[in-house]
Amino acid sequence: MTNSTRRRWPRQALRVLGGTVAATGLLLGGTSLPASAAGNPYTPRKVCGSGYGVQRAHALPGATVYQLFNGRTNCVVTIKTAAVGRPTKITAGLRVAGSSWAYDTGRYAYYAGPVKQAGAGKCVRYFGYSGGRNYTGPWGNCG
Repeated sequence: MTNSTRRRWPRQALRVLGGTVAATGLLLGGTSLPASAAGNPYTPRKVCGSGYGVQRAHALPGATVYQLFNGRTNCVVTIKTAAVGRPTKITAGLRVAGSSWAYDTGRYAYYAGPVKQAGAGKCVRYFGYSGGRNYTGPWGNCG
């Protein structure tokens, strides 16, 4: 083996390793992390209960509002992604067609909600507030 061969092998290995690390960094940087990755031990399913599945979600400053359904009952929860563990004003709200809005609002450390309403076969809207911004989802999940 010559000196030039020995020098080239480590450089080639470093190029391959560097490319792999860069690709992994791009992949991780381009994906959105769940609330628990930001230090919040609560997830939408943990707050709403077993059997619920996420139907819709919307990101807010410092939180994400989720609308879930278990086949009979709708559930909305706003999970904090920033200032986790420190009480800040957040809100979760839900409206099933034919009924009034129901809200949970306050200064919470981890999440607002769960707000639950029966609604099999009915359209629903969901609402969230965090970081000075609110979001009201359109009527959806009708049926």
